[in-house]
Amino acid sequence: MEQTKPAPDLVEAALERLDGGPAVMIGDTTWDCQAAAKAGVETIAVLTGGFSDEELREAGAIAVFESIDELRRRLSETPLG
Repeated sequence: MEQTKPAPDLVEAALERLDGGPAVMIGDTTWDCQAAAKAGVETIAVLTGGFSDEELREAGAIAVFESIDELRRRLSETPLG
């Protein structure tokens, strides 16, 4: 792995460990969303990385939550639920 986000290297390395299983990225930056998209993975974002809801959605987030706690409470509303 020679690059960092938004290069998909780290996401692809994680996918290799799943042996082709389904995946969703949880991130808090636009770079997380972009890296996941380049690896063919959807992103759920949280507003802890200094980016707005709009910025995260424009970068590809399929859902944005105020915090990890909110994500945990509403997990059933995501592809993880």
